[in-house]
Amino acid sequence: MPRTANPTLREDILKAALRIVEEQGAAGLTMRAVAGMLGYSATAIYQHFDSKEDLLLTLKLQAGDLLTKEMELARAEPTLEEQLFQMGQRYIRFGLENSTFYQLMFQDMSPETMGTPQQRERMRQSWAVMRATLKTWVEERGFQGIDIDKEANVLWMMVHGLTSLALAGRLPSARVDEVFGLFDLSASRWMAGLLSTQTESLEA
Repeated sequence: MPRTANPTLREDILKAALRIVEEQGAAGLTMRAVAGMLGYSATAIYQHFDSKEDLLLTLKLQAGDLLTKEMELARAEPTLEEQLFQMGQRYIRFGLENSTFYQLMFQDMSPETMGTPQQRERMRQSWAVMRATLKTWVEERGFQGIDIDKEANVLWMMVHGLTSLALAGRLPSARVDEVFGLFDLSASRWMAGLLSTQTESLEA
């Protein structure tokens, strides 16, 4: 008797693939391994995904969407400054609590899993949300001569660097609250630096 169609098979495949990557790394992912974990033939997996690279790209897009959702949630904070701080904290928490997704997004840079320009833009949407918030904050403050893209990259480097160092065990502690503290300190000093340059510009 033919097996009944599984309406959740595509999602089951993605969950199994993520588990394999978590346990063995991206190099350990094969269509046969996914099929074996789920009790299906490899043919059934190919009906949903063209290749291992297609699977990895889909996981990266899924990770990007989840991180973007975290950035969007931070927009509920009452002030733009609080939104920026909350975005940083949500980014860090996402990376520490979803390390496999995070590493897929930023460490697997093989050309086969980079996707189309539109897909790469989708994976960068979390950065775009933070940049838009920063731009509004700069405009609200009346700052002059600020390169929004450059400052957005500075913020991104803060959270990305802290998250990556924490995951690598290169910080004194990988506790979320302590990593938050380091981010809050660095972001506060960054904001103070912007304010200082604006004051100096007015006095010149």
